[in-house]
Amino acid sequence: MEIHQNDIETLCLLCGGELMQLSQTLNTICSFCNNKFDASETCIENHYICEKCKQVEPIEIVKTICLKSTKTDPIDLAKEVMRSPAIKMFGEAHHIITPAVLLTAVSNFTNKFLDLEKKIEEVRKIVDKLAPSCQWHLGSCGSALGASIFFILWTGSDPEDEASWDKGNVVVANSLKRIAEFGSPRCCKRDTYITIEETVDFLKRNYNLNLPISEPKCDFSLRNRTCKREDCIYFNLKFSLV
Repeated sequence: MEIHQNDIETLCLLCGGELMQLSQTLNTICSFCNNKFDASETCIENHYICEKCKQVEPIEIVKTICLKSTKTDPIDLAKEVMRSPAIKMFGEAHHIITPAVLLTAVSNFTNKFLDLEKKIEEVRKIVDKLAPSCQWHLGSCGSALGASIFFILWTGSDPEDEASWDKGNVVVANSLKRIAEFGSPRCCKRDTYITIEETVDFLKRNYNLNLPISEPKCDFSLRNRTCKREDCIYFNLKFSLV
């Protein structure tokens, strides 16, 4: 079941929580632009999004959540981002989500923020130029390419430099291999989980960087009409019903 525009209007763009009508208007701050407005509704987490900011592109959702986050678990952060109803079940937004959440988690874990906002903007530029649309029709997945984008921006490496050529290719290859083993077309959420897991394992083995990582339990199965259900390594109906 895909989320449509009418559903988006009744859910919070930041957390996906249900919007609630207030008994009286309340002067509050927009969670995106930080301007004050008289609000007639907020979500259960007290987020308020002004009318102008409701029109933001998915990258702005990703950037806002990441820049406000203190999480060091990239799976947990990815799930938070993907719960936004502005992030569709499938599509190129996942090419951005993978590197953005990895950059954020590493930045928070190491306490080295490394111009995080600037780096996420660089993610946008790279994806817009090189992977602007979903790659499934090419027999591959752009989410896995996000791992290479992460390494380029995290290490500040030049993709034309032979010495740094291997890192991104290895982790992308490992991710695509697992996607081929466990996957099928049309599940960007699963492919994002796989790529993050492979990248975290690569960081541990090659950089002694031990990011905390939770076991992915998919929240999105009931939204995906092509879900493999029990044949997917991340399927858990209990989590899908939350």
